[in-house]
Amino acid sequence: MGDPCGIGPEIIVRALASASLKRAANYLILGNQEVLDRTIKSLKIPLHYKTISDDSSIEDITSPLSLLSTEYFTPALIKKRGPTKEGGALSFLWIEKGIHLALQGKINALVTAPISKEAIHMAGHNYPGHTEILCDLSRVKRVVMLMVGGTLRVAFVTTHIALKEIPHSITVKNVLETITISNDYLKKYFNIKNPRIAVCGVNPHAGEEGIFGNEEEKIIAPAVKKARNLVITCDGPVSADTVFYKALKGTYDLVVSMYHDQGAIPLKLHAFEIGVNITLGIPFIRTSPDHGTAYDIAGKGIANPESMKEAIKMAIMMAQGGKKVLK
Repeated sequence: MGDPCGIGPEIIVRALASASLKRAANYLILGNQEVLDRTIKSLKIPLHYKTISDDSSIEDITSPLSLLSTEYFTPALIKKRGPTKEGGALSFLWIEKGIHLALQGKINALVTAPISKEAIHMAGHNYPGHTEILCDLSRVKRVVMLMVGGTLRVAFVTTHIALKEIPHSITVKNVLETITISNDYLKKYFNIKNPRIAVCGVNPHAGEEGIFGNEEEKIIAPAVKKARNLVITCDGPVSADTVFYKALKGTYDLVVSMYHDQGAIPLKLHAFEIGVNITLGIPFIRTSPDHGTAYDIAGKGIANPESMKEAIKMAIMMAQGGKKVLK
């Protein structure tokens, strides 16, 4: 459900009420019943669900839509429409529960609604975001954030860190890992037999032969060479100011970006309302809408559910081995 004070509950209700998704899968909402019922009532959307009391009932679910309601949430806090300690605690609890269920094989995929980093921190969980929580609680050493929108796919070497930390955080090892993990997942979940990958430079014009920096020569180019030795089709370092245009024209199946805004800006410009965030490297499928809690419009009944719908569709497609069954 994500942050109960944000638009998460609203986009869940709107998405799961849509005709294209109703019969595509069986859905289990991890959230709070009071919040869900209030949202359904305020939106005047007839969404019927079955309540289950504990994890042991999940494998026997026959209802198309169920709710595993956890913990009490003060109804008055919903109206605050901002970060709260209680909202942060519940957000984290639901993520933790979802990871636990996925690792146990009780669910086929996990779709997470937006959380507030501030609320999560207020609750005592000092993570930069979903990606880092998933990595830590899944007990894996390396994950890759993949954003998909329209015909563009972007994987990130670094994610939620300050710009000044980027040059010290890019290594041959993590650039290569980003390439190899992305390559494996494109084959497994997107039915691309021989992915074509472009690897961005970090400096303007990919360093311009060392004039604007040497990260390309010392770090990125060696990583690309190692990837090619693993029989991965990849080019780089490629200048970031042209590579996304080439990807949109069909030259590449995926672009590896060195830092968050380098890849997120072109993707959101191209597909802001339908972007999906996918976590690669964990032992289960996880997707999410590519936007935040939007406290400013929460509760007004105007939140666009398209990114959530796309995240659910993506999870279903990946769970079925890359078979696209929904338009």
